[in-house]
Amino acid sequence: MSCAPDPTMPRERRRRLRLLALACVFVPVTAFFALAQRGQRVDAQNHALKDPNSTDRANLDRLADVVPGDAVVLLGFSVPGDLAILPGDRASLEECRRGIGELPGVSDTAAPPIDDPGLALVTVSLRSEDPVTDARRIVEFAHARAPTTLRVLATGLPLIEGRIADIVAAERDHVVPWLVGVLLVAATALYRSLRLGAAVLMPALAGIAWTGGLVALFGNTLDPVGALLDPVLLTIGVASSVHFVESHLRGRRDGLPPDEAATFASKVQVQPAFLATATTMVGLASLCTSSIPAVLDFGVRAAFGVALVHAFNFLLLPAWLATAKGGVAPAEPGPGAPSVPWLDAILRRRGLLLSATAAATAFALAGFPDLHTDNDPLTLLPATDPCRADHDTLAHRLGGVETFHLFAPERSPGTVASRLLPFVAAVHTLPGAAGLAGPARSGSEGDLAVPLLLSAGGSGVRAPLFDEIDRAARVLGLDGLVAAGPSVQIARDSVALMNGLFSSFWLTLLVLFLAASAGLRSFRLGALTMLPNLVPCLWVYGIVAWLGRPVSVATAMIASTMLGLIVDNSLHLLHDYRLHRIHEEPLSAVRTALRHCGRGMALSSGLLMLGFLVTATSRLATTIEFSLLATTTIAAGAFMALVVLPLLLAGADRRIGRQHAV
Repeated sequence: MSCAPDPTMPRERRRRLRLLALACVFVPVTAFFALAQRGQRVDAQNHALKDPNSTDRANLDRLADVVPGDAVVLLGFSVPGDLAILPGDRASLEECRRGIGELPGVSDTAAPPIDDPGLALVTVSLRSEDPVTDARRIVEFAHARAPTTLRVLATGLPLIEGRIADIVAAERDHVVPWLVGVLLVAATALYRSLRLGAAVLMPALAGIAWTGGLVALFGNTLDPVGALLDPVLLTIGVASSVHFVESHLRGRRDGLPPDEAATFASKVQVQPAFLATATTMVGLASLCTSSIPAVLDFGVRAAFGVALVHAFNFLLLPAWLATAKGGVAPAEPGPGAPSVPWLDAILRRRGLLLSATAAATAFALAGFPDLHTDNDPLTLLPATDPCRADHDTLAHRLGGVETFHLFAPERSPGTVASRLLPFVAAVHTLPGAAGLAGPARSGSEGDLAVPLLLSAGGSGVRAPLFDEIDRAARVLGLDGLVAAGPSVQIARDSVALMNGLFSSFWLTLLVLFLAASAGLRSFRLGALTMLPNLVPCLWVYGIVAWLGRPVSVATAMIASTMLGLIVDNSLHLLHDYRLHRIHEEPLSAVRTALRHCGRGMALSSGLLMLGFLVTATSRLATTIEFSLLATTTIAAGAFMALVVLPLLLAGADRRIGRQHAV
């Protein structure tokens, strides 16, 4: 037996030292950030969903000098079965109202008369730094002091926002653990190796911990849009790791030992992974054009998190995969064999598939004129949520429960009764207005505010109402008279948000085209990169339009977020195609590229769809809607990248690639 030293020992020792360094340094730092993330506070009043610099925000501040408290809780008391409330119970309710008026944070209470004998109302105006806590204290007091024969119904923006905050806070404890578990099981089953399954998740989990920890340490709060950050980073990270693992298995299939296969994967993935990460970051960073803090913050944090995941892919996976001995990798096809089972089949149906794709796109575009926006905060809650159920019940019985004000500053013609009263009467006839909500109030400096009741509806109905009020006031010479209040700011911020997100979509498309063209060194290939990724977004919005669904925050964010994500598959395929097109015909280059990238494209798309389907188990309507639309977009993107794009490349002129290759 030879006593010569094993030449692999130094390399083995270096690998172990690297793993030890990662375990001693990287793991504790990641754990620290993960613990910091757990301490992140929730934006209980959803300030991040409101533009702090808008004219409506300024009008709301001016209104606060006239109206004692524009944060209002509406309490309803009814007898089960819609019977009339007894006189003795009404007397008890009056005592309850006086008791509520003495609670901390309450500035005023009223018992407005209504025509319904089976319903009594108490409106509570708040002026405090924490209206959510005060609103909940009021509801608890009402339940404790109201007659036991009456049912207590409670609604109001402080209660709705507080309930949304509760669900947002619970999202990490529900969605993310389920998502991690399902993706780990799926990846382990696909690769028949727990080590490879863990490799798929490791960079994403580290990226989530570092991003969330830094956000929390800087004192930023969690909002409904920010709740999407962890699921989005996890699914994006898993997709990018799949391509790295597939390249590692490709090296193993070619006979390389684990450590050399890991090094091979790093070299193969450097350029396509960088392009994919850069384009994904561009899509997310385009959200920074929004004036809504929550959307802007999501764009910045998600882009930063994707960059971290990319770095962790190349930091963690080579060391981890160097010790991996399992995994499933398809055998290399022999010379002249088809690269993928479906390629010949779809080539025979090329005309039919491309015609069907064009027809579906035209059909989707035909629905675009019917797209409309709506972003009622109440719809963030599940339909079965008690807070939303109480709101819907009161809105149905009263015709509306939310209010806004006609605000006229000092010296405005709108403060003159002879001119104001006819205008108020005219406003009553506009769609969305349900009548007066109480007496007019005058400020100490002569400002005037008239409360009006809103009928049930979201921003799609209310924004036109407020715009018409402002326009009519200007036309009639009532300078300075405007619609003001939280409902006004929410409605107009929603419309501005939608317009900004759609504008960012086209900006994203242009920047992605330029980035892809530069990375692939071909404007033609850059255009081919965009086509399979633009079409799925058009299809999704077409579906939304034809179903008559409104465009909400989640729906509008799909365009920029998904465009930067689903482009990854096209970039991996076109990068490999371009390299092999130097010496091969288009069809042969497509076969080779699909043999190298096709399995990774299919697996990453499948895991992305699985991840977003798991995320759809959320209780927050924003997350559910975003997840379902993301799943649909990814499925359409996979069809375009794995079917339509190969068809276009296989039929391309032979000069493509030779003309632009290096």
